[in-house]
Amino acid sequence: MGDAGKALGKSGDQGIDGIIKEDRLGLDVIYLQAKRWGNTVGRPEIQQFAGALQGQRARKGVSITTSTFSSEARQYAAAIESRM
Repeated sequence: MGDAGKALGKSGDQGIDGIIKEDRLGLDVIYLQAKRWGNTVGRPEIQQFAGALQGQRARKGVSITTSTFSSEARQYAAAIESRM
């Protein structure tokens, strides 16, 4: 029970800026990464987030940006097993 969402976004967060619990027990979780950038978010940043998701044994992750994602970043996100 508890919070449906929680902001993390601090030093040592391993690329995870927040979480959303999709059910009351908190068993189904979406991990969030937020990038407030002026430049395009590239594949390396998405790969790093994917690694952070694996470290959490996460099945779902959402990366949000004020900018855009490169085509390489979008292709990589579409190709990996986690829902991103």
